[in-house]
Amino acid sequence: MNRDLLLTLYAPTWLGQILECHEVLASTNDRARELLDDMGPRAHGAVIFADSQTGGRGRMGREWQSPPGLGIAVSIALWPEVSAEALACLPLAGSLAVLQALAETAGLESHLKWPNDVLADGKKIGGILVESRLQGDRAAGLVVGIGVNLLHHEADFPESLKATATSLLLASGKFVASESFAACLMGRLSTCLASGLDGPRSIVASAAPHWVHAPGDTLRVALAGTEIVGTFAGIGPDGSLQLDVDGKRRAVHYGDVTRVRLAGA
Repeated sequence: MNRDLLLTLYAPTWLGQILECHEVLASTNDRARELLDDMGPRAHGAVIFADSQTGGRGRMGREWQSPPGLGIAVSIALWPEVSAEALACLPLAGSLAVLQALAETAGLESHLKWPNDVLADGKKIGGILVESRLQGDRAAGLVVGIGVNLLHHEADFPESLKATATSLLLASGKFVASESFAACLMGRLSTCLASGLDGPRSIVASAAPHWVHAPGDTLRVALAGTEIVGTFAGIGPDGSLQLDVDGKRRAVHYGDVTRVRLAGA
C-alpha cells in the first residue's frame, strides 16, 4: 500500500488522522491494539494497513490468509464514548462499508451473511473481526479488523478455500488497485462506523436489502458446544439474528451460520 498515493485519493476525516501502511505485520489488529494501549482515546480513528500478515486471524480463532499484494488487510482503532450495547452493530457497519466499496469501485453486487461476512456469487470475499475491551459497561478501546480479497486468482487460494472464497477480480473481472479500493473503503467506513456508533438502527436499516438470508430460510447456528436450528425471521434492531425456533422467536447474538434449506424448497 503506497501511503502517499492513498492520501491523494482519500482526505482523512475523523478516520485516518493516524494512518500507517506496512509491508508486513503479524496482525493489523495487534498493531491497532498497541496504539490504543499507548495512546488511549487519542488513537480513536487510527487506520493500519498491511500488504501481508503473518498472523492474521478471523472469527472463532481462524486464520485469515493475507498473501502479499492480493488483498486488503486493515484495522481501525476506536475509543468510542458509547455503551457496550451500542457496539453490537460494528461488525455489520464494517461489512456494509465493504459491500458499498465493492459496488462503487467495481460495480460488483455482493451480499451480507450474518454476522460479519461479505459474499459475492455465494462465496466469501471479505470478513470483519471486532475485538474489544471493556471497563464496566463501556468500551476501553476496540479494533475493527477487515480483510477483503481483491486480486486473487483461483490458484492463489489454498485448496481448503477454493470452493468457498472469491475475490473482486474473480467475481467482477475487474482490476482495482489496492490504493483505489482502500480510499473508497475508508470513505464508506467513515460514514458507516460513525452511524453504527451513533446507534445500530440506521445500520440495520441500511443493511436490510443486502442479506443473503431470506425470510423462511432454515438456518443452523453453531454456538460453543451446541447449535440452534430455526427459520430466519430477520435482523433485530440491535443487529441480532432473529430465528423462529419451535414456535418461539429467539435472538442470537453470535455464532456461525449455515443455511440448511431455502425458503420454499
